[in-house]
Amino acid sequence: MKKLNMFIAPPLQFEVLEHDRVIAKIKLDYMNQTVDVWQDNSVSPIFLPFPTKKKVNVGDVLDYFESRCFPRTRHHVDKVLQSLNLRDYVPTEIVKQTHGVLYDDYVWIRFSDEELTCADVHPRFASEQGLSSDLCKQ
Repeated sequence: MKKLNMFIAPPLQFEVLEHDRVIAKIKLDYMNQTVDVWQDNSVSPIFLPFPTKKKVNVGDVLDYFESRCFPRTRHHVDKVLQSLNLRDYVPTEIVKQTHGVLYDDYVWIRFSDEELTCADVHPRFASEQGLSSDLCKQ
C-alpha cells in the first residue's frame, strides 16, 4: 500500500450556490495540484467564483475561500477564530464551518458530504422569511 504524506489534504469537492441554485461545481485535488471547475455561465458573473478564469489553480480556490471569510485584520480575530475552534486563520477551515456566507449576498458553499439549503446556513433568510417565503428559492 502506498503511504501518503499526512500533510497533504484529501481532495475537496464543493458547490457554490446562489440561494439554492448550484452555480458552480469544483473538485480540488491538492496532491496533483489540479482543479476541475464547472460554472453556470447563464448566471451573473458577480456571483461566480472564477468569472474570468479559463484555467483555475489551487491558489485561485484558496483566494476564493478567503474572499468568503471575515477579514484577517478584523478586530478581535483571535476571539472569532476561537469561537470556531480554530487556532489559526485558515480560510479553508473557516469556510467549512461558515459555508462562506456573507451577509451582503446569497452566495454560499456546500461541501460534498452535506445536504444543506440556503435556509440552513444564511442568517438573513430567517429575518426575511416573513417578507417572502420563497426568498431562497429564487
